[in-house]
Amino acid sequence: MTSTYTKSICIRNQLPPLDTMKHRDSLATSTPLHLPTFHQPRLESGPMLVNEFGVYNVITFPDQHLAICTLSAEKVQKERYDKRKPILKSARNYNIPFMTMSPVEPQRPLPLGWQVYIHPEGCLYYCYDGVVNSDGCLKKIHVTTQADLVNDRVAETIENIAKFLYGHACRYPSFLVNAVDLVLELKIVGETVTGGYYFVHHENRCLFWLHDFDGSEILQECCWTTELSHKQIELEAQYWRHVDLFPHTSALHSQILRQLQQIIRFAISDCMTSEVSAVCAFSIDVLKNTLDLIKDVDVENDWIQSAHDKCLIARMMNHFRHCQYLNYHGQRGARLSRDQTVHGDSYEKRSVMMKCLAPLLFNAPYEHIHSLHKLYVDSIVNQLDWRTFVQKLNAEMQAFNLLATVLLSVNVGFLTIQSVDNGRGQSLSQVASYVSVISSFGSMLLGVNIARQSYTQGPDMVNNVQAHLQSLVHPTHGLETLAIVYSLPYALLMWGMIFFVLAFFTECFRHSSVVPSVPVSVMALTVLVLVGWSYHTLGDSVGRGQLSGSVLVAVKWVKDLPRWILAGTGRFRVSASETE
Repeated sequence: MTSTYTKSICIRNQLPPLDTMKHRDSLATSTPLHLPTFHQPRLESGPMLVNEFGVYNVITFPDQHLAICTLSAEKVQKERYDKRKPILKSARNYNIPFMTMSPVEPQRPLPLGWQVYIHPEGCLYYCYDGVVNSDGCLKKIHVTTQADLVNDRVAETIENIAKFLYGHACRYPSFLVNAVDLVLELKIVGETVTGGYYFVHHENRCLFWLHDFDGSEILQECCWTTELSHKQIELEAQYWRHVDLFPHTSALHSQILRQLQQIIRFAISDCMTSEVSAVCAFSIDVLKNTLDLIKDVDVENDWIQSAHDKCLIARMMNHFRHCQYLNYHGQRGARLSRDQTVHGDSYEKRSVMMKCLAPLLFNAPYEHIHSLHKLYVDSIVNQLDWRTFVQKLNAEMQAFNLLATVLLSVNVGFLTIQSVDNGRGQSLSQVASYVSVISSFGSMLLGVNIARQSYTQGPDMVNNVQAHLQSLVHPTHGLETLAIVYSLPYALLMWGMIFFVLAFFTECFRHSSVVPSVPVSVMALTVLVLVGWSYHTLGDSVGRGQLSGSVLVAVKWVKDLPRWILAGTGRFRVSASETE
């Protein structure tokens, strides 16, 4: 995908990206960048903090301000996909010059020292190789950016910022220029040019900065992370995200390929022996296909040459390292299976509402709450589990809708009987059939709505689902509300069946004699016993205990209801008398 004119780097990580199209035309046509003269500051001075948002003022000159802030590879990727440069519809030219056989050079030559690369997905990015004077020694620097170099001043500004950052970083003894790359992106707000940056250390496979970095954007999925060794896992994941974004600027040794093969083989074995493997979020089929793909990666002189192969390896390594970060790999209390919580959030305590509604909903909420809490663990939703859950839920909703449609048709046919519908609407069978029709309609409407929501979100929209579940979760009872909602189509269908059976038996026994009533009664009692026995046999002990507990709570609630009403009435009378 093509990049925008300048990549927007937020002054605050929490702020939304700036609309760069607002500044593109003014910069390209009317107000060129005014470049300052760069002077290396003294070591004891350093960058000066100009506001509370973490933006460091490096140089100030009469009509232009230049600032520097940090960013991550995650931010660069977001800007690449969200802030694309639109292709104008006003101009069109279908003419192809004659004898066009050679590769066509770009219409506008690149600034000196810059090279353009095309990502396998199709977007452009640029690289600069220059030198910086550090303590009298000239050292090579390597800079990468997605900023559109339409204006010469953009490239020159990036070069000067890069030289300043490299010059400042060279003062640290541990900084090795030859092993480090710099990624720079620009954002222009009014008269201020902000340069967002991060350094890449290829040997240690990490990103780093020249001052403290607020990592909430990349570390927020594990809200209670404290150990630096745990954060370094995500820093390596960000490194592989960088390689995926800029594959031509990264050299990958064949040892990485062998390491990835070992990781995938272990992930396959772990998925084969455990249904809740926490190694990755891929299925066995995807892992096997990936293992077959990387066997054909081209390696020349122990180095991976193709940018396409680098993207493949980088994306897989990023996924595995990010999963390790989410599961606290190498930390005390690491998550060993997907349904394990590392913070002790079991949500085993049930609310009074849940205990009262469960008998009315035929204990269905307990089944859904169990599935949801295995799916949503420590505010993390596994992609594979979510896809399986959505497919199962949609299949259930389709089955319920089909049964509700059949039940609705049966009720309509039942009401056409002249003895049932006598025009007055007062018979018990007629009222029970009406209630059954309403329950059937409710089951169908809820089932269609739930299925539509699932299809709209899609099985792979894990990020949207995670935010949605986070808004519904209760700190003590978890996702009880969502479990009750998912139970409503089944419960309404069951109540529709019960009321239809009530209407049927009412009509059957209303004017019948003893001879037809006896076999019907015996058969009905037999079916009732068989249904109760099957429920007792197929249901687990936990479900039966929860149902009995729910019944006791409901009975206690009904028993205490008159006392609560009398107490409320007494308090109301006392307050009314005090008012008078």
